[in-house]
Amino acid sequence: MTGPSPYHTYDRTPLAQRYSGPEPVDLDGTAVHPLYSAPLGADPTALTMTLHSAAPPAGLLGLGIGLSVFGGHVALQGRRLRGVDVWTDAMAGGARVTVCAAGPDASFTLTPVWMDAAGTTASWTGNYGMLVDHTAAGNPLLHCSSGVGPPDFTEMVVEVAAVAAPTEESRYRGALYDLGTAMHGRGDVEQACALWTQAAGFGHAGAAYDLGVLRFRLGEFAEAEHWWRTAADHGDVRAMAGLAEVADRRGDPGQARAWRAYAGGSYQA
Repeated sequence: MTGPSPYHTYDRTPLAQRYSGPEPVDLDGTAVHPLYSAPLGADPTALTMTLHSAAPPAGLLGLGIGLSVFGGHVALQGRRLRGVDVWTDAMAGGARVTVCAAGPDASFTLTPVWMDAAGTTASWTGNYGMLVDHTAAGNPLLHCSSGVGPPDFTEMVVEVAAVAAPTEESRYRGALYDLGTAMHGRGDVEQACALWTQAAGFGHAGAAYDLGVLRFRLGEFAEAEHWWRTAADHGDVRAMAGLAEVADRRGDPGQARAWRAYAGGSYQA
């Protein structure tokens, strides 16, 4: 389904009001997705978004793709971000972003974003959505409609390519973590902690999370908080939930609520 839709022939309820979750909704026999989502592996992922075409509605200053990470982060110029917006001018020649997982359930999502005439960035409203197709090479091809006016899936077409991009450092810290896990499985907790500490020092969020779990079970809450903060800084939502537990034990319900809210909303940009 491409081109402007025959809007007068179907229910005029805005698409954004029809989504009840990540599942697509039916629009005149076509599946329209609120977002595109894919899991992240243990290694850093090089995510490339390449613009095929753009035809923004009148009055918009720009169109783009909003990238959000659940259980991980976007690595950008030495910073760790929960998400970024990538605009069509950046995607014209292919925009490459590095995305890193912080836990076993990490994933990323993509959704249309747009900038109105006042310069305000918007998403998740009106008739936004996408049709998910694939190129001959098997890469996802997203036909996106902004939330402005009737659905039109020719407004922005973006190809997405995601490939593992392991570095020597990520391989090394991964090996340390795996060896520590093996030691823990054999009952050698001291050696596991030593290996996980090394892995966490190289930025392995899973190792920091596991160290926090061990310290918490031993009643060493300050140490648990230290390691869970390290993991949470990489976007590990399990660590955020752990920090809420530490705050509860410390008698700080406000901080506990804040951590739980932060964990619950970590999938959003």
